[in-house]
Amino acid sequence: MSNIKIGKNWEDSSLLEIKVSAKSKYISAYQLCYIENTDLEIIGNRIKEFSFKFNDSCYVEFGKKEGDFTPAFSLNFSPADATGKIEIEVDMEIDDNDERKHRCCFYLYSEIGLIEQFANGLIQMSTQNNIEEINLNI
Repeated sequence: MSNIKIGKNWEDSSLLEIKVSAKSKYISAYQLCYIENTDLEIIGNRIKEFSFKFNDSCYVEFGKKEGDFTPAFSLNFSPADATGKIEIEVDMEIDDNDERKHRCCFYLYSEIGLIEQFANGLIQMSTQNNIEEINLNI
């Protein structure tokens, strides 16, 4: 089953180190990402808004994929089909060089209700210290 798992490795007053694991039928990948609590909450709210307006697409970026920054990844949610299924393009950086030139892109699939729960988990992870891990499809 395809899934995205985000676990909190550590946090200070405003910065989180998260481990992002993504798995599809064809690939399994993970990366570490650094993100501000406020940015994670904004992303969670954007995904939550998408879960209510699922006829549009939604693109979110965790970190910055361009420039001199730590590794980043993005999720691009396609509009839902007639049965409520949603295709998600995952773009993860492979942190094996200083030029940030290696990336891995693949699709995962989910449902509207699970995406809303995932968004709520991101919001809670950004605001509550007791949330250590969230999953998209579990």
